[in-house]
Amino acid sequence: MLSLSASWNSASHSNGYGLIDEIKAAGFDTVELNFALTERMIDDVLAINKIGAIKVSSLHNICPLPKEAGVNEASPDYYSLASPDTEERRLAVAVTKNTIDWAAKFAARAVVLHAGRVQIKDGTRDLALLTGDHRRFDDFKSYMIKDRERKKGVYLGNVIKSLGELIPYAKNRGISLGIENRYYYREIPIFEEFEEIFSHFKYWDLYYWHDVGHAEVFERLGFCRHKDLLERFADRLLGIHLHDIIGVMDDHKVPGLGTFDFSMLKSYLRKETIRVMEVHQPASIDEVRRGAEYLYRILG
Repeated sequence: MLSLSASWNSASHSNGYGLIDEIKAAGFDTVELNFALTERMIDDVLAINKIGAIKVSSLHNICPLPKEAGVNEASPDYYSLASPDTEERRLAVAVTKNTIDWAAKFAARAVVLHAGRVQIKDGTRDLALLTGDHRRFDDFKSYMIKDRERKKGVYLGNVIKSLGELIPYAKNRGISLGIENRYYYREIPIFEEFEEIFSHFKYWDLYYWHDVGHAEVFERLGFCRHKDLLERFADRLLGIHLHDIIGVMDDHKVPGLGTFDFSMLKSYLRKETIRVMEVHQPASIDEVRRGAEYLYRILG
């Protein structure tokens, strides 16, 4: 089963009926609901789901969009689970619990989590611009690593504290939580932090969610090998976001239109692994269809 993330077309619709009609027109009967959907849109999708016209594989936290946030402010990190601000972290846990509640209404299997960030200026895009200048690239990358390492402690501790509240809540509702590998270097967790976070929780309590494009960004910038993430956390792999990448950081492309070799994923995917194509505009319906066909040919 291949699901399509509503991140592809959510910005083009103000109600859930048009959103789902377009996703079905692209050839999908299963959707991942993304973080830019209002409660009204989610209500519409629930009505469609209740009559069996669409299945929901997963929800990407924060879903629905918090009422106090404008559509242009939509972000999985609108509130950070890592925040040292007590009130922000409380709100982050509260909106995540709300996402879990909605996942249970849809009988979805999973909620995909961003775990927050270390509050430093992110230099990932600046680093990418230096890829042709080896000395400046190495110096700036070393600075980024040291700066993050010095400041990460309180943020990582807060992630673990937040997860300690969320895991039993999700388990009681039959929802699995998957922490996603990230795109920007200041975000949590990087490879070693997955190890630390997972050491606190049992295999069946917390899972790994693999994002192909994000893993490629980290490999192409020399932070972590793509295969290292898959090999180390394959036993916790809950789901995967599938999209292509061009260059160093230009991801969320239709599979087959970039430079990633999707065949390297096949040995890590099990029958039960949730597979979500997460492409962004301006991908057309025809391109999305061809991307799905490409994935079925490569991955089965």
